[in-house]
Amino acid sequence: MKKLLLMTISPLLFAMTSFAMAADYPEFGGRCAMGLVNGEEFNTDCSVNWTGPDGNQYCFGNKDAKDSFLKKPDENLHKAFENYEAVVTR
Repeated sequence: MKKLLLMTISPLLFAMTSFAMAADYPEFGGRCAMGLVNGEEFNTDCSVNWTGPDGNQYCFGNKDAKDSFLKKPDENLHKAFENYEAVVTR
């Protein structure tokens, strides 16, 4: 019975922990997501942010950057992830 309970609860606990960690650790290390879309690196204090459909928190340098990003969020997320490694390893 204990084994069945653990098998049932373990995936739920893992999912909850992953979601909580995403809120504590913004994607891209707190860099501006719109900056990454444009191939630039800007660190932020993450006071302007957005929680994406994946549950991750994305930070922006200012409200205008966030508004521009949200005009095409799927496309911009893809570009930001594509550019991330190249931008931060310069």
